[in-house]
Amino acid sequence: MLCTLLFSLGAGLAPSDADLVAVQAGTIHAVDAGRIITGGGTVILKNGKILAVGQALEIPAGARIVDYGPDAVIVPGFVAADSSFGGRSASERTASPTLAAIDEFDLWGNYASTLKGGVTSVYISPASSRLIAGQGAVVKLGGEPGVGRILASAASIEGSISADARRTPGYWEPPIPATVDVGMGVEAPQLPRTTMGAMIALGELLELAAEPVPSEEYGPYTGDSLAELIGAGVPWRMRAETANEISAMIGFAGNHDLPLVLRGASAGGPLAVSIADSGAAVIVYSVPRPNSSLRDAGKGRDDTWPDMELAAKLAAAGVRVAIAPPANSTTSALRFHASLARSNGLGAAGALASVTLDAARILGVDDRVGSLTAGKDGDLVVLNGAPMDATSSVLATWVDGEVVWKASERGAVVLEVDELFIGDGQVLEPGQLLMDGGKIVEVGRRVSHPKGCTVVRGAAAMPGMIDTYGHLGLEGSTKTPRGNYKYKRMIEAGDFADRRVAQAGVTCVVMTPRGAGGSGVPAVAYKPAGVDLDTMIVADPAIMHLVWSNSDRLKAGAGVVSVLEKASEYKKGWDEYEAAILDWVAPPLEPEEEAKEDEDEEEDEDTDENKDDDDKKKKKKKKKRKKKGEDDDPPFPVTGIWLDQVETLEGGASRLRFQLLETDGAIEGFLRCDELSAQLIELKGERVKKEVTLKGLGLRGAVVFSAKTKEKKLTGTVVLADLTLEFTAERTSIEYPLAARSERRKPDAEEKQKDPKGKPKMPQRKDELEPFKAAMEGRASVVVRVERDDEILACVQAFEDHGIKPILFGANDAWKVSEKIVGRVAGVLLDHRVIYSDSHMGTAQRNRYAELAGAGLAVAFHSSAEEGAADLALIAAYAVSQGMSPEGALHALTLGAARMFHIDDRVGSLRAGLDADVLLLKSARIDSLVGVERVWVNGREVRLHP
Repeated sequence: MLCTLLFSLGAGLAPSDADLVAVQAGTIHAVDAGRIITGGGTVILKNGKILAVGQALEIPAGARIVDYGPDAVIVPGFVAADSSFGGRSASERTASPTLAAIDEFDLWGNYASTLKGGVTSVYISPASSRLIAGQGAVVKLGGEPGVGRILASAASIEGSISADARRTPGYWEPPIPATVDVGMGVEAPQLPRTTMGAMIALGELLELAAEPVPSEEYGPYTGDSLAELIGAGVPWRMRAETANEISAMIGFAGNHDLPLVLRGASAGGPLAVSIADSGAAVIVYSVPRPNSSLRDAGKGRDDTWPDMELAAKLAAAGVRVAIAPPANSTTSALRFHASLARSNGLGAAGALASVTLDAARILGVDDRVGSLTAGKDGDLVVLNGAPMDATSSVLATWVDGEVVWKASERGAVVLEVDELFIGDGQVLEPGQLLMDGGKIVEVGRRVSHPKGCTVVRGAAAMPGMIDTYGHLGLEGSTKTPRGNYKYKRMIEAGDFADRRVAQAGVTCVVMTPRGAGGSGVPAVAYKPAGVDLDTMIVADPAIMHLVWSNSDRLKAGAGVVSVLEKASEYKKGWDEYEAAILDWVAPPLEPEEEAKEDEDEEEDEDTDENKDDDDKKKKKKKKKRKKKGEDDDPPFPVTGIWLDQVETLEGGASRLRFQLLETDGAIEGFLRCDELSAQLIELKGERVKKEVTLKGLGLRGAVVFSAKTKEKKLTGTVVLADLTLEFTAERTSIEYPLAARSERRKPDAEEKQKDPKGKPKMPQRKDELEPFKAAMEGRASVVVRVERDDEILACVQAFEDHGIKPILFGANDAWKVSEKIVGRVAGVLLDHRVIYSDSHMGTAQRNRYAELAGAGLAVAFHSSAEEGAADLALIAAYAVSQGMSPEGALHALTLGAARMFHIDDRVGSLRAGLDADVLLLKSARIDSLVGVERVWVNGREVRLHP
């Protein structure tokens, strides 16, 4: 899993031509003859028609190339065999073949809500609940508005012999003019009332079509219209649900040699062979209605429940099947309904055909749509995954060679890999990762796939690598900044070299000056390939860098010890202040101020005449308590760091640490406890008087924090699922916000506000000592250059005396004293000499990285270079080739380095909430040297030529 330097250069695009487009993706389902193109394919469109489909096609000169990437999938535009776009009002007569659905459809409408589901063509019915409702049509939902959207204006003779048609009311037409002797007339009942009645009525209609004459029962134009449709070979599209209805309908169609399409056929499973023998096709309506409440199917023995395997049974018998959404349901969910049929036995290929080519054939428009075949319309759908996969979604929809809908640029990316290396030794096989908004949102074997997200598939993925001591960004400078220097003023968005280093896998660099100062040099952890300054900087400063060694060995460490002593005194001053401010109680008001307050209160009481006596008594009592100081334990803000040790389930102890910030009662902060989560848990909530309530989300679920402020402590519980931890935490420090530097001017006398007498005075903040104070509190690190074994021991002891675990830099002799320093240092940054040998060892060699790691010391890799950081992984690769474990090397490149520098709350591993710095690798073999295929920094893919 160690990555060599491999760069991929982007290819330029040819000049564009509006009428000639080459659409490319990793996979293309042509559907025609079941053809699937993998490994990259192209659909060439010209003037809205498909010119060619295949792999390695020669793209015509001047064509506009639209490449959706190797993980995208192209399929034909989906064809809905039924939809909710048809007419709503049925004719008054039981048979109205003159009623045309196309007359009810808006050919200029905007149908983006359906196009976003990939549905490009739909069937529209003239009406419902009639023996013959009218003429159905097939239209497109996109393309040039107007008649160009019509695929078939008379696609079917729509009707029903099912229960809905039996509710047709009687026909009544008032006589004109109405006279006394004629009256208003009476309502004439209409067939059908039973299945047999439906068959009789259909027979009469066929006779009427054979000899068209005006009919009082069916209308004056029914015979002529029906004769014209039958003569044109228009299929009969009839609803039949029960076994009797299905048998009657296929028998009737067979006896009269009529092309038949059955709608519904919910009881058709046992009759699949008979339906197939009749040559009838079936439109199967899916059962669930998205965004609707569920429906009861009945509790009785004779009640019929939906057959979820109906489509599969019919297809297995040889029946041509099309899947349609249920009545009055959204058509945009057509692919969802097809995927359900796939799950219930239809298969992926059959499900795709049921909403593309088979649907087009049933509707009689397969010469135009339904497959990606040369000569057909350029209607296609681009997805981010397999077409019938439930987690896939539509990226773009094309109609007539033009994009009519595309997913918003939300930036959500899902990685699907064979092996996902988390960074802490855990490997998910397979694994998926969702990143959005610059952060890792979810990690698991199967994660959420937001609509319109980009799905990237590959062999393996890992966290971005960290260069723990590099110079990228210094631009050759050898200047040594002061200890209080802030790098934010010099960091800029990444350039070509920065992106090149990132594409080699190094996403974070601890930029350290080449020189060394006597009181320490700050270093910043940042992301050179980033584009946003606020997210580029991980920690500023990340560490302070000191030098212990000296050419005069008697002076070795003197400067470091001096700095540590100053830092300890600085921290001591702050500790004393924080302890004093916790114990400090404001003195009572001076007599003049107290009298003034009494006057103000009396004025308030005089102006508020509506307050009752009880309110006045309460106010007086409150005033007396304030004067006497009776409230010995008032509520207080909880800003600061709180610590406690809690008992684990195994009977051990676990450290519980809160870092809270309170603003006007609202609280936010973080909780760290290994018993609850392997990473920081973000908390949010509020304090109401003494009650503190916070909530957060850890890796194992929701965390609820409940506590009370009592005697300057926090006492309460933390609950995670069935685990409850009780604690009594003490505050170890208080954080104070720093005000911005104001304009230098002489303050007015009125603006001066003296602190109350006796209030502890806040120490002066010293930015050059703040990093050392943070290191003493376990929030930061200090790097010290030291080489000899005796100096290493003296150095470690000096830092230990001041409560710091240093990071040793250089440390050539660390292997000699590894047992004496393990647990006392944060880690070791060796030089680039992985293998050590000398004349006393003969042919024996030492792998210093492997040896220190095996002794329990954390190690990390560094470049000591600028753009040379691109070769960082080669150092680790060589260490592995000489005996270091691949897992150990991977850890040292990622999470081990992040923990060493206390930046593991941002980078170093693939955990929800961390920055989305991710590497996609070309191979999952951890024992081979593989290349980085693609890189994301803060969720944004790094490209050489953005």
